Amino acid sequence: MGVKRLEDLGERAAIRKISAILTKGKNRGIGDDCAAIEWGDEYLLVTTDMMFRKTHIPAQMSPYQMGWFLVAMNLSDIAAKGGVPLGVVCSFGLPRKTTELFLKQLSKGVDACAVGFGTTIVGGDTKETDDITLCGTAFGSVKKTEFMSRTGACPGDVIAVTGSLGKAGAGYYALKRKSGEKKLAKGLLEPLPRLKEGQLLAQSQSVSSSMDLSDGLSSSLYQLQVLNAVGFEIRKSALPLASGLMMLSDKNHDIDPYAIALHFGGDYELLVTIRQMSFEKTKKALQKHGADLTAIGTVTQKKDIILVDDKNIKNLENKGYEHFKKHTF
Repeated sequence: MGVKRLEDLGERAAIRKISAILTKGKNRGIGDDCAAIEWGDEYLLVTTDMMFRKTHIPAQMSPYQMGWFLVAMNLSDIAAKGGVPLGVVCSFGLPRKTTELFLKQLSKGVDACAVGFGTTIVGGDTKETDDITLCGTAFGSVKKTEFMSRTGACPGDVIAVTGSLGKAGAGYYALKRKSGEKKLAKGLLEPLPRLKEGQLLAQSQSVSSSMDLSDGLSSSLYQLQVLNAVGFEIRKSALPLASGLMMLSDKNHDIDPYAIALHFGGDYELLVTIRQMSFEKTKKALQKHGADLTAIGTVTQKKDIILVDDKNIKNLENKGYEHFKKHTF
């Protein structure tokens, strides 16, 4: 048997291999959106994420948007745990021929996103690299009684998402087809971390499990399935499709809006399971603050993930984004 490579394992199997080697401490660690460190009556939340030119940075992405994206994807992990951000550190790996203007615009982007969501950049590092490599680390806090783990989903729970699905996919195809829809491109290049929604959900204390949707809905459901040993029944008609995605698919009939909403990823919405008796109250609490929460299905005892389309029922494929593997989109 030959030596396995990362392209054989994929990112999530690679993480499991790493986790099996590392010494376990008393704090919550690998396997969730954030590390959660004991901090009195709260958890100190810590998360880190990287961007590399080839995998994360479309040719149309400006330096400002690179900075915004770097901070947004880290704050999204804080949001998924119900946390309040405390600060972000950013490390910039840049080629030596990078211009001063690029560096200034990159710095303006990280600052704008941090300040826009109630925090600041508190430090970081710069290094010379062969290609653009950016890393962010975000810190946050959450009351222990309000922490939303990825584990805890039970059969009968409602499965729901914040906001709408397919914004990033619509942006990708708008850029790919040079449609000139700058507003659509923002959904891909300048995602909005759902910190307000995460905090409201945490305060409701009705959420049984939570994670962000950076990898796509189908991939996220499969990750929750493994962690919770449950299944999911998703109603296709209930998926809250982004208006921009519908507009783009109306103009381009070869674009399947539901496939994008299910599999593309990059929306940075929150995926949560909520006790059935608490769902309507939780939804209304978010609506009072201008936030959307849509029920898209139910947690099931049977460990299958199925998609219900009118009377048609089929297994939902796992086609979301995963590093090291070939991708659908």
